[in-house]
Amino acid sequence: MNKIICLFFIAAFLFCLTANATFAFQAYDGKLDLKGSIQQTLNIKTHQDERDIRYNSFRTTVRGELLYKFKETPDLDLNFYTLANYYYDAALEIDSNMRYSVRHEGGDSDKYRDVRRPRDSEEWLKETYFDLKYDDCRIKLGKQLVSWGETAESRVADLINPLDLKYIIAFPDWEDYKLGLWMARMFYSPQNMWQDLSFELVVIPFNFVETRYPPAGHGAFVGQPILGDGKMQKVLDSQRRDTPDESFKNLELGFRIKGYSNIGEGVDWYLSNFYTRLDSPIINGKSGMNRLIRLMLFNNPGGRVWTYPHYNSTAFSFSTTASKIKSVIKGECALNTKRDYNYGKAANNANEIKERNLLTTALTFDRKTMIPWLSEMNRNEPFNFSFTWYQYWLFNHEYDKRTGKYILGETGRDSSLTKFTLSVNTSYFFSTLIPAVNIAYETNGSSTIVGQLVYMPTFHWQFVAYYQQFNEAWGSDSRYGNQVGLSIKYDF
Repeated sequence: MNKIICLFFIAAFLFCLTANATFAFQAYDGKLDLKGSIQQTLNIKTHQDERDIRYNSFRTTVRGELLYKFKETPDLDLNFYTLANYYYDAALEIDSNMRYSVRHEGGDSDKYRDVRRPRDSEEWLKETYFDLKYDDCRIKLGKQLVSWGETAESRVADLINPLDLKYIIAFPDWEDYKLGLWMARMFYSPQNMWQDLSFELVVIPFNFVETRYPPAGHGAFVGQPILGDGKMQKVLDSQRRDTPDESFKNLELGFRIKGYSNIGEGVDWYLSNFYTRLDSPIINGKSGMNRLIRLMLFNNPGGRVWTYPHYNSTAFSFSTTASKIKSVIKGECALNTKRDYNYGKAANNANEIKERNLLTTALTFDRKTMIPWLSEMNRNEPFNFSFTWYQYWLFNHEYDKRTGKYILGETGRDSSLTKFTLSVNTSYFFSTLIPAVNIAYETNGSSTIVGQLVYMPTFHWQFVAYYQQFNEAWGSDSRYGNQVGLSIKYDF
């Protein structure tokens, strides 16, 4: 604990020294732009389970962005961009209980590295690509992050990049958790096109990266620990072992049309199709279940346990303004077809695979509202409200009440799931102090609450404190995911 106190005092001291400093710079006659940030975060668990872990994370993150402009003319632009995000997490140094649980549940101390730093360049090198623009055409070649969709808290159309879940909180900024993929991304924006149409093609020829999870025994695991000599870690390691080899069999294709329709106050809209693989695997049928059992008992599965099948996602999204209700309205829907799911009573006996279609929809209302007395006290600063409705429908759900078998998907034992989210924030003292509240409620009874306070005394410094609470429908174990977070960030 003394290390933590010292670190935050050092950060406060550095703030006093560098409050008006700047480190971002340009070179080579403005062709080279370099900027970045350094951030220290601390996540403290409010409840301890059998592991008795107190700190989920104590992470130092260094982020750097580089842009080099090779050529800039009216018809031709050629740029190079790279984004790296490297961290060191000292949670194991300040929490001996986590060291023990990772060693015990992970099988040995080799898993310490997965807690402390990125596993490989797939995790720390976010983007590095060449950007060529000529006339109405543009192409980006290299490792990239892609954002498709309009809603934020749940991913509907935004499915291209896999996620790194080693360090995740409720209501995340997905860009911080996405893993880049090597791809070719091509754009065509013809002039004077009907409805201002433009086109985008994404080709991922071979690169596949699976969803990344923290090692077994980490404090981010919710609920009671799975005891035993690395049994849970064997499952996680087998998922990585069964990922597809780098080959053109991993081909993923995405196509998106962007347009603007002069309807009402104007509508920006997108229509996309993405042929992809599941980033998180399913059990490879009956043979996979048998091999999983052999893996747990004898550490020798004798073949593939998991599979990452292809599926297709077609999505439509839009954004418009509605002056009568003083709101910005955003919506999207995605139909995932020919997607494979496991079928059974629970994950430990889901030895069948069934192909199903999933429809997800979302509708968001953003509005700035003046609240009497509160806004007047704060130089008439408005409150920003964002309300979103999410709906998940799994077609032909096939829940068998007699046997208890059901499709193991996003909707649980029900064929649909509805979720509502509400976000409220405002600012005080010339936008230097920003309080915010985020609430999510699912119709199955689960809810999530996050309260956050952001202090930005200068353009470069940011101090954040937040509290998140999970209330899951299935029991009180969700309290083990509750945590307090502290963050100090310096942008240079």
